[in-house]
Amino acid sequence: MKTKNLENFKILVSNENSGWLDKFLHYKANKKWLDNSSKVAVNVLEALREKGMSQKDLAEKMKVSAQQINKIVKGKQNLTFETVAKLEDALGITLMDIIGFKSTNNIKANVTQIKATQKINTEEIVPNKPFSNDFVKKEGANMSVVYNVLKQPIKYQKAI
Repeated sequence: MKTKNLENFKILVSNENSGWLDKFLHYKANKKWLDNSSKVAVNVLEALREKGMSQKDLAEKMKVSAQQINKIVKGKQNLTFETVAKLEDALGITLMDIIGFKSTNNIKANVTQIKATQKINTEEIVPNKPFSNDFVKKEGANMSVVYNVLKQPIKYQKAI
């Protein structure tokens, strides 16, 4: 016991880099997934205990290495959705709930139906004279399209 304490004290006062700052900076940069990985680890360990399974049993059931399971239960593994799904299947537990998408029944859409009609203008087109009511935008319409079929070509006066 005395020897172990003395070794620890020598490590504390040595000039060698302990790596603590590097570990802290890694944790700070990756806090979100490391915290979630730790939560998964606790749930996996609890499920293994409840089912009387070893880490080796879980590795065999998932068809992965025992080292990967060891990383998972230490909370040091950045898990993929695939690995989470394998863990859930192998242990019969739910580790993640993913927010679902909105069904198309909840999506509202405003639709305006446009009906095309063909009308023929029989009036002479005169500058500054408004079109007949058949060719004027109706109130409340979102869009108006005028398609004009002329009976004869338009004759313009020559510019002076």
